[in-house]
Amino acid sequence: MANYLGSSLFTSALSGLSASYMLLLNGGKSLTMNDILNPESDSVRYTVNQTFRSFLMTNFNNIDLDGDGTITMDDFSNYTSRLKAQGMTYNELAQLCSNGAGGTMSSLLDTVLSNFNEIDANHDGRVTQGEINAYRINREIKDVKEKYPKIDPSRMSLFVETDTNSQTTKTDNNDDNKVFS
Repeated sequence: MANYLGSSLFTSALSGLSASYMLLLNGGKSLTMNDILNPESDSVRYTVNQTFRSFLMTNFNNIDLDGDGTITMDDFSNYTSRLKAQGMTYNELAQLCSNGAGGTMSSLLDTVLSNFNEIDANHDGRVTQGEINAYRINREIKDVKEKYPKIDPSRMSLFVETDTNSQTTKTDNNDDNKVFS
């Protein structure tokens, strides 16, 4: 698995979503479905990532907590905080993280999506940053155990340290003139 942590995956997804929200907001105080569907200017229309626009449209009612037909900065902040704290579903990760995730980040996303059910330790249908990090650590531990199987102490040799000058046993930490036999 990539050396990136779950936080990098979540940060990438949420920063892309936030950037798109801010572009669509275009200086306003709140965002309507019409603002998402028909941005005011061509520059905003072509700058905003289509994946994130689609996500905002699909999840509009989940983000608009008070149901007033607008997504305020508070609504959006609460929603992203909730995603970060409660985790993301398979579909949310696939939609939010797949766009523009190249290289190692793409490898991390592929690993998380491929092992989603195993990573989702509490089986709530969401993975959190902590669950992704725990999975990565557990995989690294498993890999180390497979690479370095347990050593049987009964098959080990005993080395005695002696000073080559006086042929007496030494116990100091100076490794000069020492021979192990």
